Amino acid sequence: MQSVSVKKSRLRRHVADLVAAAPAEQRAAWDQAIQARLRSEAIYLRSQVIHSYLAMHDEVATKRLVQAALADGKQVVAPVVHPERRRLRFARIENYERDLAPGYRGILEPIEPRWVELLQIELFVIPGVVFDRRGYRLGRGLGFYDRCLSRVKGRSVICGLAYELQVVDELPTAAHDVPMDYIVTERRVIECKSGLVKQERISGEKAD
Repeated sequence: MQSVSVKKSRLRRHVADLVAAAPAEQRAAWDQAIQARLRSEAIYLRSQVIHSYLAMHDEVATKRLVQAALADGKQVVAPVVHPERRRLRFARIENYERDLAPGYRGILEPIEPRWVELLQIELFVIPGVVFDRRGYRLGRGLGFYDRCLSRVKGRSVICGLAYELQVVDELPTAAHDVPMDYIVTERRVIECKSGLVKQERISGEKAD
């Protein structure tokens, strides 16, 4: 029988290959749809302090989301990796082009951090390699986000961005895994509650 870690590793590779095989123009259209859908959701509209990851090449893009949130008058914070402590801190940005530069593993980070406390953040926008419909995610296996999200679960809204091909029915999970409250794809919004699917909405539909 395969161990949970082996199953996770194989699933990561399989889904990463699917993402890599998607045509660039198709992914660009998906990125635009995902970002637009999130901005139409109540969880975005009512949040004033928003965390957004700064996307790597194989993740749902967030540049337009960050720029739009700033234009909408939101306070936007981005993660700063402290690999020696295996932790994330969060810093405010005001201009995507001016305030960011490559940091840990080439990921964009705030150049001159203006730190924001974790519990000030109302909405966390989170990347992942694979998600399931219950809200669980597979990241890159480093655990940075799980340690932060375990502290804010139930206080802040946690939302994963994913391509539809990154969503599966069920992932192998461990006790420390923190499920998303929402997952937004190019086709739908999945609302998750207590590890169970509460409701799925196709674009344009509103929850009762």
